Amino acid sequence: MKFLGVVLVGAALLSGCATKAYRAVEQECKPAAFADYPINPVQVVQTRQRVMHVSTGMRNCFTTRDGAHTNTICNDITRPEYIPYQERVVIDQNEAVRNMAIESCAANLCLQRYGNAKCKTDQLWVPVP
Repeated sequence: MKFLGVVLVGAALLSGCATKAYRAVEQECKPAAFADYPINPVQVVQTRQRVMHVSTGMRNCFTTRDGAHTNTICNDITRPEYIPYQERVVIDQNEAVRNMAIESCAANLCLQRYGNAKCKTDQLWVPVP
């Protein structure tokens, strides 16, 4: 169930710039797409990277004076080093094809209803009887 939430949040973020009409059309297309391409969770091993900051052997120092006292502070200069590691993750094997089906369906419906693939209402075509 948590995985479905992640998928839905991702889809919502991807459609954030879409018009209200496009989002409504997408919602019409989703049930058929989920019926044709249901969520198929599969556990896979993916290579990821983590960043470690490695010292270059050089230091950056600065000195401050406060009356008779002198304070010197030195910091190591580091560079990022990317270290690959393996991680088991659960992915939805049908997500990409399902999203393509939703986009295709939505574009077709928008084209039929609004005359454009983005459902832009400022370009509304009125059918001639």
